[in-house]
Amino acid sequence: MARGWGRSEEDQPGDREQASASREPIFSPSSEELERLRKRRSIQLSLARLEDQLSKTPYPERRKALESARQELLQSLAKL
Repeated sequence: MARGWGRSEEDQPGDREQASASREPIFSPSSEELERLRKRRSIQLSLARLEDQLSKTPYPERRKALESARQELLQSLAKL
């Protein structure tokens, strides 16, 4: 093993402490915020699925039901 290429073990712990102290605090959302984001993502996925079904259905009755469901989801999304 070559000597002189690495840093001494005494220098390394101090560098870790300095690096961790210089970092800015990481944003940590609250549990309420996480729940709101989870609900928003769930609604967005449901809307995407509805849009896909709307593009494929040839039946007017089914299309009307899907459009109604889409409106309800959009209203729920607006409330968040």
